[in-house]
Amino acid sequence: MAGVSLVVIVVVASLVATTLSLTCPLVLRTNAQVERQLLNEGFHRDLETTVFLSSPEDLQSCVVLIKEIFPSGSYVDPNQLRFLKSLGGPDFYVPQVINVETPEHLSPRILAYFYMLPRPFSDGRWVVNMTVPVHLRYHRARSGESYPLEVAVRLQHPAVFLQCEDIGGDACRPLVHLEPCPPNGMQQCEWLPVHTFSTSEAVLGVVPVGNTDLLDTVLLTTTCITAGAMLLILATLRKK
Repeated sequence: MAGVSLVVIVVVASLVATTLSLTCPLVLRTNAQVERQLLNEGFHRDLETTVFLSSPEDLQSCVVLIKEIFPSGSYVDPNQLRFLKSLGGPDFYVPQVINVETPEHLSPRILAYFYMLPRPFSDGRWVVNMTVPVHLRYHRARSGESYPLEVAVRLQHPAVFLQCEDIGGDACRPLVHLEPCPPNGMQQCEWLPVHTFSTSEAVLGVVPVGNTDLLDTVLLTTTCITAGAMLLILATLRKK
């Protein structure tokens, strides 16, 4: 029954989005071009996202919602995002409790909402730009003879939504309802979906993976180094 209910919810949401796209002038006439890149190297990166909004409407009264779904091989740290917000970074909502220590195979996907105000850009377009820290998780070790010792973590392009004052009227009802809903009241739950595209592929972060074929060598080396250190300590104590 739970599976049937989930299917019904998805179908209803799709029908609502289709109805909006056919009747709401703002949705019909607005497009979002998403471009982004993953900066720096290693496990701790910066994800830069730029959204160009093309619309004949004046979007000055609008808020842009960027809905991110991070795969299990990556995460954002709400504490970092909170600090970034205090320095002028984007407002955000992460509905999950995030354990920054768990490896990839024990971690779920992470949903994150980011709220931005659009700025006028050239050619009548509007733009939002944000850079947030993203971290890549450790992956389970595996055989180097059977598998490559690098894993690509793919960060897909986000979905883009709008919330505007006095634009669209009754033709833009009902709005798409976010699930889960942010805790700041119903005004944060209902948004207009925007047709989103990109001229670039999803960004990739490459993570090194341990080689289980070297397990015996690592254990032997570690044991020898530990034994040697203990003998050195005992010899030093005996001299004293």
